[in-house]
Amino acid sequence: MIINTNDQISKLPNDVLVKILGRMTMVDAVRTSVLARRWENVWKETSHLSLDMRWIARARSLLSDVTPEAAKSVTKVIKDHRGNLESFTLFHEPCQYEQGMFEAWIQSLIHEKLTKHLMLVNCRSEQNTKQNIPLNLPPKSFSHPNLHSLMLSQYDLETPHAFNSCWNIKTLKLIGISAEIEVFNVVLVSCVSLEALVLKISCHKRSGILKIENRKLKFLHLSCSDQIDGLEVSSPGVDIFSIESLSSDVDKVVIANPRIKFSRNYWTTGTNFPHISYNISCPDQEEKSVGHEFMMSRPSDYMKRFGSMSVSVDLTNTKEVEMLKDVLVAWPVEMVELEIKFKNNSTPQNEGESSIGGTWKKFWEGTKPFPNANFRAYNIWLINFSGSKEEFAFASRLITQGTVARTMVIKLSPVSPTKKSELKAAVARLKELPKGHRELGILVS
Repeated sequence: MIINTNDQISKLPNDVLVKILGRMTMVDAVRTSVLARRWENVWKETSHLSLDMRWIARARSLLSDVTPEAAKSVTKVIKDHRGNLESFTLFHEPCQYEQGMFEAWIQSLIHEKLTKHLMLVNCRSEQNTKQNIPLNLPPKSFSHPNLHSLMLSQYDLETPHAFNSCWNIKTLKLIGISAEIEVFNVVLVSCVSLEALVLKISCHKRSGILKIENRKLKFLHLSCSDQIDGLEVSSPGVDIFSIESLSSDVDKVVIANPRIKFSRNYWTTGTNFPHISYNISCPDQEEKSVGHEFMMSRPSDYMKRFGSMSVSVDLTNTKEVEMLKDVLVAWPVEMVELEIKFKNNSTPQNEGESSIGGTWKKFWEGTKPFPNANFRAYNIWLINFSGSKEEFAFASRLITQGTVARTMVIKLSPVSPTKKSELKAAVARLKELPKGHRELGILVS
């Protein structure tokens, strides 16, 4: 085989090379660098760096001194990089952690490189049964106006000092983090600007109630150990509340946010399936939802197999229906249970967005499946059903296209005596529709 070694890449300007390098995997970049030597320096101008030290750790059986040298290499990479960083990711194994050097990396990345998105992952191997690495950092280590998101994985937080005055962080992910419950509470109080919070945590001992009081929070995901006595959520702006695992009984959980309170929840199924409570909120058709954008950026992290969901939606609002469709299409497999609470439409409609206009024509005319032909739920609850044109069309799709497999429960909205007969007639028509699943039962309450 004849290989063309003519280096055309090196003729490109640096800004073009940086864009190309930003879209390549590290393996491809290394392969290409055999032909294009300019890669050796161009990487220093990229805005995203991801270092994976696990491969070096696996070679230590052959090269005993490789781990200390690898740590020095990380220091050199950070030092040699030019300019600021949009994101930095580091994967390492426990044996590669050195307290002083780790502190120096974080100090340089946050306060010198002005990193916006920082992810630090301690990758424990299956053979390693030791506890998480203690993460002891100086006060205000994560406090800098440029740092917007932080993810820590598999560490032990002994104190909350590193999070002092962290008004800058908008997204915080604590994955596999262990600490005392009071440490977690202080961390959350310190991060006053949080918009998205993911907690997969464990406590050293049963020691109190986890308190989440962040006023600006829009998205909340929890997976907590059995060492937590209870949970208090008093964040009025939360639109999405996702529970993957929570050992606390329902009587020890206080959710002071009526927007995410539903008839169904994590506890009502009796099996503690992962559950998402979602108040779809988008009064402005052009406005983006922070919580929705965050969840849809990595849907598999929150939409789980055998999971369930409760959602409130205005079927006359095109944007809200689109957001509902996004979520249902992204759901990985059959949903165990879906609760849909219909809102009383009180939001002023923009021109062309009425039930007779854009929303009706886009979603409810014709026979196109909603959300698609693949989504299935074993049980569906329709709450506050008023028999409106949109609600009837929506329920009809669920029944005839086989979206609901076992049971549909319809809870009627309060109506005047004059409209009660119309509502009963609408339900009767739904029961007469051809069913996508023969075994489907339709109940009314």
